[in-house]
Amino acid sequence: MSDTFLAALALKWRELKDAPQPAPGTFRFFPAREAAEMRRLCRDAAAVGMPPEAIARMWRSMCGDVAAARGLKAVYVAGGDVTLTLEAGRSYFGFGPDLVPLVGIRDALERVSTETSALACLPWPEHAGAGQWWPMLNESRFSDLMIGCGWPSLPGRKEESPRVAIVGRMPMESSGDDDTLATAHDDQWTADKLLGEVGIKAEVVARARSLALIRMSEFVAPDDRRIALAKAAGLDGLRVIGVRPRP
Repeated sequence: MSDTFLAALALKWRELKDAPQPAPGTFRFFPAREAAEMRRLCRDAAAVGMPPEAIARMWRSMCGDVAAARGLKAVYVAGGDVTLTLEAGRSYFGFGPDLVPLVGIRDALERVSTETSALACLPWPEHAGAGQWWPMLNESRFSDLMIGCGWPSLPGRKEESPRVAIVGRMPMESSGDDDTLATAHDDQWTADKLLGEVGIKAEVVARARSLALIRMSEFVAPDDRRIALAKAAGLDGLRVIGVRPRP
């Protein structure tokens, strides 16, 4: 195992050991930072002939233990084939946090919205079926929930969609190479054009009646000035709902 990977593991443990303990009922979760570090570790592994997939699994398991130690109490898994979704969730979090399978996606979102130390693991919203759950994030009760990352994400090919999305209250941060997800009412089917006019390359990847799920090919913060410009140009209700670190 490379010295780089061992050094990263040691740094992660020192970070956990030295960090202030979270307040009761809270936890800290920074998927963008973990994705950026995993991306670097995978590049270093490939450069010395180590399998990046093995490094990714070890790093994710370590990060799952850290998340549990930081206060993550439960990850609610729902949607699609729950067995496969649970498998993907376990691949992301390892065996540190408690993964709880549920039947309904709404149930998972409601638990995450009321519990301050929980996340949800749901089918990636671009996939057809799975109840088309992503419009729920526009409901007022879920408006503070965000998609923070997808899995598998590293290593992999950029054109591949993740299997699952990790959803919860978390900071919207860039990993350095990201796609951003947003929703908007797009009755005229002009979302990609209006976003292009304000300088954002975007594609509508799913629809639920007039509501469009939009993938933007860069990191776009919720308070990005271009979001306000696109709304003023006629893209009603445009709001960022998540980010996906690329491989």
